Amino acid sequence: FYLKNKNNYYALVEQIVNYVIESELPQFFNVEAAMTRKIKALMGIISSTLPFQVDATKLSGVIGVHRTTVINLLYMLDKASLIKMIFEESKTIKKLQKPDKLYIENTNTLHAISSHSVDIGTVRETFCVNQLSHNHEVEYSKQKGDFLIDRKYTVEVGGRNKGFTQISGVENSFILADDIESPFGRKLPLWTMGFLY
Repeated sequence: FYLKNKNNYYALVEQIVNYVIESELPQFFNVEAAMTRKIKALMGIISSTLPFQVDATKLSGVIGVHRTTVINLLYMLDKASLIKMIFEESKTIKKLQKPDKLYIENTNTLHAISSHSVDIGTVRETFCVNQLSHNHEVEYSKQKGDFLIDRKYTVEVGGRNKGFTQISGVENSFILADDIESPFGRKLPLWTMGFLY
């Protein structure tokens, strides 16, 4: 519906997010209506923080629910395709564990629900996770680079001037750079990840 109403596009996206939280989560996950306000607050926190590193205890204090409830809400939001949970590469059992990083599911939703201008680095990483996670395993790389893809490829996401320092010496490593048109060595245009969706 972007082409139908460009001026109100983000407002329409925000309405869809609100519909999912207010109508679909209660219907499919038995979420009480009173909890939807806390879920919206949680989404606001996630969207306003640079790739959100999860501190479930802190989140539970901010939104006023138990730590376990926070983790359950995150899993619900992930299943509802409102957020994307990313786990550290070394974790083998991920079910019901706290994710290491959270991203809003896509850049359109990120812009629609964020209460302030969105950091370009967050937009780049959100796009990368969104495009790659549909057909590939995307994990948080704590050692070098931003992400480990299919437990084989290390990627660092950045702008046109992003260097290889953070992935030096890492086999199968690449820079996914915004603001470039064509690949150069191991530096690939970020937009090409859209072909992998």
